[in-house]
Amino acid sequence: MSMRTGGGRIARRSRNPWWVLLFVVIAGALLGSVIADAIAGYPVLSFLSRDVRAGIDPPFTFDLRVLTLTLGATIRLNLAILVGIILAIWIFRLLQ
Repeated sequence: MSMRTGGGRIARRSRNPWWVLLFVVIAGALLGSVIADAIAGYPVLSFLSRDVRAGIDPPFTFDLRVLTLTLGATIRLNLAILVGIILAIWIFRLLQ
């Protein structure tokens, strides 16, 4: 994205690479997961730690006798993780 400045010069907005945003999202998810585990014992806040899991369970295994391939992935989402991701992205945008 480019913007014109008063002197006719073009000022370019610096863009962060996609991996920086990915790192911020993963860090927010980890922070939300830690918060969810910490508040799981409090009945009033237990709704934040109720999670939904989606994925391949048990993992898919392909055995070729010489080589065994195992493929599996699970996504765990809860409200605290989503709050952590949103908060991390918000802080990231403030720091730009």
